[in-house]
Amino acid sequence: MTRPAVAPLNEKALARRVKDHVVGRRHEFFAVVHPGFEETARRELQGLGIACPEVRGTGGVAFSGRIEDAWRVNLGAGTVSRLLMRLVHFKATGFAEFRAKLADCPWELHLADRARVRFAVNSASSRLWHEGKLEEEAAQAIAKRLAAYGRCAVFASAGENGTAPIQHVFIRLEENRCRVSLDTSGELLYRRGRDKFIGAAPLRETLACAVLRAAGVERYGVLVDPFCGSGTFALEAGAIFSGRLVNSGRPFAFQGWPAYRPARFQHQLGELEMRCRENAPAGTRRIYSSDIDARAAETARRNLERAGLAAIAAVDPVDFFRLHPPAGDPAGVLLAMNPPYGERQGPGGDIAAFYRRIGDKVRRDYAGCGYAIIVPGLELEKALGLPHDKKILFHNGGIAVALLIKYA
Repeated sequence: MTRPAVAPLNEKALARRVKDHVVGRRHEFFAVVHPGFEETARRELQGLGIACPEVRGTGGVAFSGRIEDAWRVNLGAGTVSRLLMRLVHFKATGFAEFRAKLADCPWELHLADRARVRFAVNSASSRLWHEGKLEEEAAQAIAKRLAAYGRCAVFASAGENGTAPIQHVFIRLEENRCRVSLDTSGELLYRRGRDKFIGAAPLRETLACAVLRAAGVERYGVLVDPFCGSGTFALEAGAIFSGRLVNSGRPFAFQGWPAYRPARFQHQLGELEMRCRENAPAGTRRIYSSDIDARAAETARRNLERAGLAAIAAVDPVDFFRLHPPAGDPAGVLLAMNPPYGERQGPGGDIAAFYRRIGDKVRRDYAGCGYAIIVPGLELEKALGLPHDKKILFHNGGIAVALLIKYA
């Protein structure tokens, strides 16, 4: 790409501006979470030291903080899918106005030279409704602003792949009000950064963590997952039980920002790892996973071994209806279940009868235990026939489901 002719850039002056206006100031952040689990995520952010996080609409928790707070959330929040930093908010009813106001944003403080930028544009109830045109205008505005500082960006289309990291810029217009946000996370945070063997219809890690957090998994000494699939519940519980940072092994978008300080990041990483270990549940914890599908059970076993959890986790290829409950106080056991439904159920069979059998098994063999059971639809909830202390409605794989929680 040919650079425009500009006056020599004072790099020291730009670095001071980054320090003063990005590193040294507080910013508004928005944590994207699975709809239905906003309060669960809010409590988790509080546990990470985030001051006064607030549930903000459906699927989000907002908070004010410094750049290092964004590092902390990305590293340690198991329930958050993506963390956005709010940049600008303005009214625009014409493309020229939109372009000019977007160009006023100090992009040189947020984007590294030659950053690969991809837009996510959404417009609703606004005069500027053409999302493709909005993307073009945004690219022109950012390019013009960066050129004045001897910088440029590479704008990547939605279908374009490459090895270099992508910096996502989110632009949302609603009723002619425009909000522009910068993605701090990079890949969605359910990608934990560890190698994992995937089974059929896996539960996303962020959702599994939200289910366990909502059920208060840290109160229990034993987790039982009898429909384990690739072992997502066990992996997330293992991280909570052992006091591990869920995302410490993966890269983030903010590591490509001018405001990123590698030495400071490593220092905070060490402090946060120590804090998580100190706050880990006391005492011995155990995880028992099983699946009627021997291949799924083997996949889960290999994943737990790779995660270094083999010492506290066991996996068996056993049908739930033949499974014996763990010995000891049932009040110390949490039963986490994502039984088959939708495509996982397969053709044929009486699914209502299947859920009645699950309910009978839980009442008979797991009386006194806590449980967190995902159920698709009111009819199957009635077939299950189990009491609950809390019910959370959400969607999983496009299917409306409910999480039924009973505390021991």
